[in-house]
Amino acid sequence: MGDLVLPDGGARPGAPGRPARVVAVVPLRDGSSGKSRLAHVLDPASRSRLVAVLARHVVGTLLASDRVERVVVVTSDPRFTWRALRDVVVDESADAAHAGPDDLPLLTADADRLRIVLQPADRPGLDAAVDLGREIASEDAATQGPVRLLVAHADLPALRTADVAALLAEDAPVVVATDRRGAGTNLLALEPPASAGFRFRFGPDSRAAHVAEAERLGLRAVVVRRPGTAVDLDTVEDWGELPADARAAVGLHVPALRDHDA
Repeated sequence: MGDLVLPDGGARPGAPGRPARVVAVVPLRDGSSGKSRLAHVLDPASRSRLVAVLARHVVGTLLASDRVERVVVVTSDPRFTWRALRDVVVDESADAAHAGPDDLPLLTADADRLRIVLQPADRPGLDAAVDLGREIASEDAATQGPVRLLVAHADLPALRTADVAALLAEDAPVVVATDRRGAGTNLLALEPPASAGFRFRFGPDSRAAHVAEAERLGLRAVVVRRPGTAVDLDTVEDWGELPADARAAVGLHVPALRDHDA
């Protein structure tokens, strides 16, 4: 069974009977060890800000997507993650207008759709983080119905709600959104029963590994290539591949990267 590669384009109509509930899982490392391949151009504080800015963009985009019911962020550093995502869950304008010294922060409408989960030390690694997110996402399936799982990396600065909609509209049990080199997996959508028994293979050449896992389960896999899902940000070369609006948005918070604009 080969993988069907689909280029950028409009969303395809979903198949009848597809699970209506979509839960997104976003694995997120701590704020100190990430983006090490940018260490020659960014100091530790700048790299930490970059991780936070990218995570905030990805989580905010997922929460703004119509079909995503909730987002589960799995992290080894919940304190950093809370600070990074504060703008997503706290209404800063209302908080500033009404908060007194003893008042709790006012939350946004999306706050109850976001869950931050600690990744235990005895379950390290990216695949383990996604496994834990899948467990959390599916814990109410018996009472609320089956869940379609959407795994998204936390460093996709060009991701848009249209990209999420197009990925979820594909009529296949396994949908892989590959990176710009066509080798990795930046997003992965799984329908039941694939969402339960699928073995995650993130890392080098994960696109081929995930397609092979679909074949092992006897499931059809579709590979999607879209500008918004293809570009992550790990290297200076990745920075150069970003659309101008994405570079401008990230550069506001990490100005050292603007020195490397083409």
